[in-house]
Amino acid sequence: MKVKQCVEAYLDHRHACGYEYASAAKLLRRFALFAGKLNISLVTDHHLDDFLSRAATSGNAWQSYYGHLRRFFAFWFGRRQVRRVPKPKLKGGAVRIFHPHIYSRAEIRKLLEATAARLPRCRLGPETLRGIILLLYGTGIKLPDALALLDTDVDLTNATIRVGRSSTFKNRVIPIGRDVKRLLKRHLHSNERSRFGPGLPLFLTKKGTGVQHSGFWRTFRRLRRIARVEHSDGAYQPRIYDLRHTFAVHSIAHWNRKGVELDKMLPLLAAYLGNLDLFGMQRYVALSPCSYQSQLERLKI
Repeated sequence: MKVKQCVEAYLDHRHACGYEYASAAKLLRRFALFAGKLNISLVTDHHLDDFLSRAATSGNAWQSYYGHLRRFFAFWFGRRQVRRVPKPKLKGGAVRIFHPHIYSRAEIRKLLEATAARLPRCRLGPETLRGIILLLYGTGIKLPDALALLDTDVDLTNATIRVGRSSTFKNRVIPIGRDVKRLLKRHLHSNERSRFGPGLPLFLTKKGTGVQHSGFWRTFRRLRRIARVEHSDGAYQPRIYDLRHTFAVHSIAHWNRKGVELDKMLPLLAAYLGNLDLFGMQRYVALSPCSYQSQLERLKI
């Protein structure tokens, strides 16, 4: 496929998932013009180097542009259109490492309690808000995948859900625990959901339409402020996507307490989350308490 075709197909997919992708769309279309009639499988590191070095940009802008391009190529890597994700030479300057926010259980409770607060002009009911947050925390699936779920994707008999129907590569059936099963059963029988009948998205607005990614992101930001789950000294605030990271870190911490061998569990965790490799799993190990247990023990002395 030509780069231009891939860009338009990728943008259509992101829009279908509810993303507002205006700035990224401009960048990717500029890259398509730069690539011309080149097939996406032939794009190399040098092409990205040449494209990103055409104009003087700050370090932050360079990182933002490369982030959009990396996600674009990762999307097509998952669909086997490219053999690897190209990597340009890093722009000089200080390299900042972003650490996701790992929610504590107390913070999760605060978020859930905040769903009972009255949110003006909110299109979601409190039960739906609670259901989405708990599903993300209890399974680690991505927000677009959670919002794309249909009620028919939930199999309470076998305690499984089908995730990623819109992605041929990451379409998978994952098991769910008793708590998540109980949550989904309660949600399906709640007044907010049951009055609209079967054959619809699992999570609906008060008017019975599917929940959009951009709208829920804004609602969660308001919810987080009400719950006062915020960083007082940082540019980054906890995000809805951090619930996925929290699920992974809490799972690793639980296995460590049980004495389970992480080498055996990490590949399973990667497959459960739909990751393409184990690199991200090692980061989750570094963020879990087991990685700094010795330091904690010294503090007790």
